[in-house]
Amino acid sequence: MLLVTCAYGKVGRQIVPYLAKKGFDIRAIDMNPDIKKFEQQGVKETLVGDSRDPKFLAEAMKGVDRVLYIPPQFTYQEAKMGRMAIDAAIDAKVSKYVYLSCMYPNMSTLLQHRMKAKDEQYLLYRGFESGLDWSVIRPSTYHQNIFMKMFYDMGEYPSMCDIDKLVSWVDPLDVADCAIKLLTEDGYKYAIYTASNESMTPRDVATVMSKVSGKEITPISVPEDKLVEYWPDYFAGSDSFATETFYALRKTYNKWGWAGNNKQLIELLDHKPRSVANWCARQLVANGIKPTCTVAETEKSADSSEWL
Repeated sequence: MLLVTCAYGKVGRQIVPYLAKKGFDIRAIDMNPDIKKFEQQGVKETLVGDSRDPKFLAEAMKGVDRVLYIPPQFTYQEAKMGRMAIDAAIDAKVSKYVYLSCMYPNMSTLLQHRMKAKDEQYLLYRGFESGLDWSVIRPSTYHQNIFMKMFYDMGEYPSMCDIDKLVSWVDPLDVADCAIKLLTEDGYKYAIYTASNESMTPRDVATVMSKVSGKEITPISVPEDKLVEYWPDYFAGSDSFATETFYALRKTYNKWGWAGNNKQLIELLDHKPRSVANWCARQLVANGIKPTCTVAETEKSADSSEWL
């Protein structure tokens, strides 16, 4: 059985149903009771609980032979939760442990990256000590941060950073395909892979959205004093760490961008990486909007250059 943590977060909601369709027996865990909806999408078992509770983690690990660890988002307890999960997996004697980290965890101006760097280091030492078969995937920015239907309706693509800074993108299903390989095939013990496909500016992304949808979508750089209007979830009800992390993210992207390289992703996948154009077309179709091309047409290329 495969255990997936934080399974009903933004990343998990994309990846878990896809893994279930691929035939995995999945135990999905999350604090959100809506995770029970996964049982209607082929997920074998769901558990609602707090991964900061050692007893809950130990129960979740029972009978599990593989773990896909998705970390929580923007919480000061992330590193602690990561260490607890690693220890619980080792105690349960799981056979494979795949940790979803982030591209450039050593980029210390990004607060959430510091947490993942700590967990990667802990995984390395505890893994060597215990003999755990671990591997790490370091995704860049996920496509699901392109809210295609919302931006289509708005006619705008709001960016928290300079619209001419390069940011690297990756499709969550490509990350899932990478995880499948690391979880099911031999030869990836202690492997660390960057999962990054296209590096594009927000201006480029808006151009792709416009051409795929047939509707003009204007990129805008949201000023700092307007961030709460566009991303209220990071301010309303979030702890101070989440807010501080969001501001640090904006400051870092504005100064340096977040460009990556796609060679390792291509090496892991058995197909061309899914492009931003492909994501946009898929989301339009899923929301009953006809794109200017078919989804299949966007699958012919691993990048969106023909749409720029």
